[in-house]
Amino acid sequence: MKITGITMQSKNIDRVNLYIDGAFYCGVSRIAVYNNKLEVGMEIEQSTLDKLIFDSDKDKAFDYALTYISKYTPTAKILTNKLYEKGYGKIIVDYTVEKCEHYGYINDEEYARSYVALNAAIKGKTRLKMELRNKGVSDDKIDRALEQMPQNDACQNLAQKHSKNQDIHDPKYRAKLIRFLQYRGYEWEDISQALATLKIVDED
Repeated sequence: MKITGITMQSKNIDRVNLYIDGAFYCGVSRIAVYNNKLEVGMEIEQSTLDKLIFDSDKDKAFDYALTYISKYTPTAKILTNKLYEKGYGKIIVDYTVEKCEHYGYINDEEYARSYVALNAAIKGKTRLKMELRNKGVSDDKIDRALEQMPQNDACQNLAQKHSKNQDIHDPKYRAKLIRFLQYRGYEWEDISQALATLKIVDED
């Protein structure tokens, strides 16, 4: 087989069209072409073409990952799922995610700390842990992030806001308030303290 054409793609300057024996064969990355020293007129074996496509897909997947990371802040699991959705296989997905982690483009530990800091005022530890687990963050990283969670009156503040103009002595309302705070992820110790504070304020 002979390379009969290498032309720049009009919509992506980082990729080129490769022509074999006078017909379009595939699109590949410019880096893959450069690394393999491909030139028009040279003979090429099928095995070399197969590896070229594989290496090109790794470059393309990494470029996609960088574009996605520039818009969002994903965990390793979220980025992994996005790459699978784009049709990449496990080897290329694992390679891309590990490369992003190596360069510090994704960091689940930093993600967990930032997530906790941003949501500590409106969500309890149970809710935060569940949400971070769903995003693929490991329990040890979550626990370390929660250890740094500031001690504040978030549960009490939410309870006060929710109970405004309500009768906190009404059993039905108290049950509703407890369920609301549980949904926000607060543990019973926090909820109990908030209820006790509301009672003291009401009595005063």
